[in-house]
Amino acid sequence: MFLSPLLLFVPLLVPVNDNTGLLLLDGFYKGMLGRFPGNALMAFLCYTYAGQLGREAWPWVTGSLLFPFLAPLILAFMSPKYGSMADEQRRSRGRIAPAKAAMGPFDGRFPLLSAYLPDLPEAARLGARERLDPVKSNYEFSAFVELGAIDGFLAGAASRQLTVWTTADDGGVRVFGAGMVETAAIDGVTLWVRQSAPKRKVATAVHPAEGPTKFFEYYPSSE
Repeated sequence: MFLSPLLLFVPLLVPVNDNTGLLLLDGFYKGMLGRFPGNALMAFLCYTYAGQLGREAWPWVTGSLLFPFLAPLILAFMSPKYGSMADEQRRSRGRIAPAKAAMGPFDGRFPLLSAYLPDLPEAARLGARERLDPVKSNYEFSAFVELGAIDGFLAGAASRQLTVWTTADDGGVRVFGAGMVETAAIDGVTLWVRQSAPKRKVATAVHPAEGPTKFFEYYPSSE
């Protein structure tokens, strides 16, 4: 799609006496893009690129046939629509957004813990909410830790500035933790949780700076 904008410079690269550059440019379009297969190629490029931008493709195909220079030139500089393929590619190449604390009610900020609390006594539910409600968090985890490993796990959580709430569960300890974790460090923190609590499923909830909450589940390795 950048072929058309670059052709603006063609007149500067050739002799300009008697408008030679403009004549060559005009001849190029009439000779190549004004007839098959040049016009078909340009129409195909416009169709493909418009789709990547999330735009209606057929108007640009028609425009490329009627205005073989102007239509591709405009399309080449159009911004992609949100959610389109080109937009996703641009976001993936962009700077990682800084971590941002989740906002809203308790159930939305700590969905893993909130799903676990209804089956507990009222005193336990109130204690859990009192423990985590003041915490600014973009990351939450749920894990089952064996009794002999709980002290080391709590020390590791404290070193990572994660606030935890624990309760006895089936001969071990159910641990819920939350805190602010930089986007680039989330995978590393999750790996620590999985290695420290390898016997059962580990669940995490990540609140990205943009978009909905993302949920992940990790199961014990069979190796």
